[in-house]
Amino acid sequence: MNADVFIVLAIIAVAVVLFVTEWVRYDGVALIVLLALAISGVIPMSRAIEGFANPAVVTIAAVLVLSGGLYRTGVANLVGAQVMRLAGDSPVRVTGLMMLTAGLMSGLMNNIAATALLLPVVLDIARRLGMRPSRLLIPLSFAALLGGMTTLIGTGPNILLSTVLERSGEGSFGLFSFTPVGAAALVLGVLYMILAGRHLLPDRPTDGDEGAGDVDLRGRYDLGETLFSLRIPRGSALDGKSLIQARLGRALGIDLLAVRRHGQLLRAPEPEFLLASGDILIFEGRRDAVDGLRAWGHLANHEESEDTLWRLVEDATALAKIEIAPNSGLIGSTVRSLDFRNRFQAHIVALRRGDEIRSASFQETRLEAGDTLLLLGREDRLQQLRYEDEFSSLGWTDIGTATREYDLQRWLMRLRIPEGSALHGQTLAESRLSHAFDLTVLEIQREGGSGNGNIFLPRASDVLRSGDGLIVEGNPEAYAVLDALQALEPHDAPPSLRELESERVGFGEVTLAPSSNIVGKTLGEIFFRESYGLTLLAIWRGGQTIHSNIRLGETRLQFGDALLVYGVRKKIQLLARDPRFLVLTAELREVFRARRAPVASAIMVGVILAASLNLLPVYIAALLGALLMVFSGCLKWNEVYPLIEWRVVVLLGGMLALGLAMEESGTAELLAREVVGRAAEAGPRVLIATLFLLCALAAQFVPTSAVAVLVAPIALSTATELDISARALFMVVAVGSSCAFLSPFGHPVNLLVMGVGGYKVTDYTRVGAPLFLLLLLLVVFFLPVVWPI
Repeated sequence: MNADVFIVLAIIAVAVVLFVTEWVRYDGVALIVLLALAISGVIPMSRAIEGFANPAVVTIAAVLVLSGGLYRTGVANLVGAQVMRLAGDSPVRVTGLMMLTAGLMSGLMNNIAATALLLPVVLDIARRLGMRPSRLLIPLSFAALLGGMTTLIGTGPNILLSTVLERSGEGSFGLFSFTPVGAAALVLGVLYMILAGRHLLPDRPTDGDEGAGDVDLRGRYDLGETLFSLRIPRGSALDGKSLIQARLGRALGIDLLAVRRHGQLLRAPEPEFLLASGDILIFEGRRDAVDGLRAWGHLANHEESEDTLWRLVEDATALAKIEIAPNSGLIGSTVRSLDFRNRFQAHIVALRRGDEIRSASFQETRLEAGDTLLLLGREDRLQQLRYEDEFSSLGWTDIGTATREYDLQRWLMRLRIPEGSALHGQTLAESRLSHAFDLTVLEIQREGGSGNGNIFLPRASDVLRSGDGLIVEGNPEAYAVLDALQALEPHDAPPSLRELESERVGFGEVTLAPSSNIVGKTLGEIFFRESYGLTLLAIWRGGQTIHSNIRLGETRLQFGDALLVYGVRKKIQLLARDPRFLVLTAELREVFRARRAPVASAIMVGVILAASLNLLPVYIAALLGALLMVFSGCLKWNEVYPLIEWRVVVLLGGMLALGLAMEESGTAELLAREVVGRAAEAGPRVLIATLFLLCALAAQFVPTSAVAVLVAPIALSTATELDISARALFMVVAVGSSCAFLSPFGHPVNLLVMGVGGYKVTDYTRVGAPLFLLLLLLVVFFLPVVWPI
């Protein structure tokens, strides 16, 4: 065993750990593998990147574009309508026909795209038949995986294995070489699901019986438990305030769905909507958020004279004016995003820009060169700012001049925390005085501490106590809003979900599209609410509901999340045009280019005929088809590149380098002899079972294409060592690599339906384990009949 073998085995071990733990994104793992192989000298540097020019990579990218053309033209809608017509109202017939449809489509296009195409159709079928989506969506994802086994272009592992086989001198697989075994697997999967598997599918009961759609929303997202109403009393400071000024979402972390005024229900009000005394506000969220605000107690506002300001600048504190330098790195950033107070240990009291003065309400103002900041801080720290490159000048000012020039007295308040307040023991950050009400605490006045007990410019981690006096900078109207929110009165039961919907306003269910680039981002970072004017009510993730009390705008999205949104239906339809999202509500989903559907279908048929009759190599036929999709108007040029899953392209390019290293270093030969070869001593069926289990178990956690690339050299070396059919062993690898039935993490199609179906991880294992064993038997006893060893 030479050194290169040890290096390759070590790289494989590290790659598998990274794939399973997901500490590094899988395309990043592939690049780490590629660089490690090149730098260690296992493969020549000139050959390290040749995987990116591999025909398999080109074919997969082109097939994704072809799939996108079929998607944008709504081919699946026509198919779904036929399934609806033939299935009738029989759940068994619906399951069988839906799985056959998904399987056939997955054989002709990328299986992720096929699932995304059929997902809204299947949900619509479930709603019309009164079935819960959980009864159909695992069968849909499993059928897509099985259908991908039926043709060369159905799934990435098939394309990769064909390329590796051709490179070895054994000749490539034909377009339909996989069909006998793949079709048998698909039929077996359908029979299993309609005879036994459907009884293992979850069908969790939900509360209420107001109709399938209402019940589903109440049950899965627990909306019945999170709707409540509050009334605005007479004389409230909220009277005449817009929803933006009322700060309902920021202060309470709950969402306003509707307002009842004089008996009329005003649904999904716009941010500029003006509230009035007597309005009944219908919220979704945690009721205890309001109780928690009331528990603060009344923070009495004591109007102070100019002495309050003098108190702030006594001892070592001072006021200074400082100007933003022309080349300052602060230019373009907001005061809030800079965390100016913690960064420079000084507080911005006011901002002057030309003749305009901004006091208290400038946290979202983007700084410009020449802006003058009035700073409050300790004199020694302010002195150090003159040496910062961010600023161009520093000058001192007295309190009297600053008060007259900036009207400071208007923005300062002195509050006191009453005994028994819920603020006692909270840090400043936990109180959210600044985040929710833009009230900035400049000083905590406390008796009994060291010195005079006061805390000047307190940190976010400083703890509040009952009896503390707070010198606060902010808009007096913000304090009035705080007082008014504490005074909101509980009201009777809120309206039902049906009342909250109308022809104009309704609920929508959304998930991330397969090619979405916002995984790991928050909706706040992509300005979701500002862009679409929709309210996100809840996220269904991994069998659990995440509600608004968790501040959904700051929750990082994961592939497979199902999002419940509420708002104007036209805005939900606008969301359907965003390629990052997949709207699952049938009547609100994307308007397809239906007139181009026959053209897209004809192009796909042409690609299949050209490849199957050997008129063109598969990768050339697929590339030509992708180009025709654009020239014919089925796709727009700006839609092409987002359709290609670049992470998969990078994954394949990097992992093909590992396959090359396994062959040239002798690692594949070693593993074939010591692992698979020993199994072969017990007979060919044990060899097949061992190879299948090696691939299928790895496919539950490692990307299926990576599994195929890793095991293909081992299978090839085994065939050479034992003088048996490489084609037969490659077929075993192809089937095993696609058997990701035991875990939702094995393949994106499982994750795609997870949130929408309300599934838990154990649901996949329970339903998938019998199918996994059936396919093992199929491979062991049927595959050698079609592909003799």
